[in-house]
Amino acid sequence: FGLGYLRLNRPLQAGMLVTIEPGFYQVPAILNDPKRRETYQNVVNWERLAEFVDVRGIRIEDDVLVTETGTEVLTQQLPTAIADLEQLTQTKST
Repeated sequence: FGLGYLRLNRPLQAGMLVTIEPGFYQVPAILNDPKRRETYQNVVNWERLAEFVDVRGIRIEDDVLVTETGTEVLTQQLPTAIADLEQLTQTKST
């Protein structure tokens, strides 16, 4: 997808707060496009992906503070493990 989707394109300075947002989104119109399916046939397991058709998106982000000496992850203590998230939301993944 490239740099066209980059939201922050400037030098970071101490005191700035940014989010790191890895995400997974399923958009049926994109996933069912025959041209895209052919293009990505070697890197996407389409059968496995179909098992998660009910999941439209997942994003677990971190809030990161830029400091004078580096960075500090402010959300470091939040759960990211599947079991912890299931317990927190009282759901069970399949």
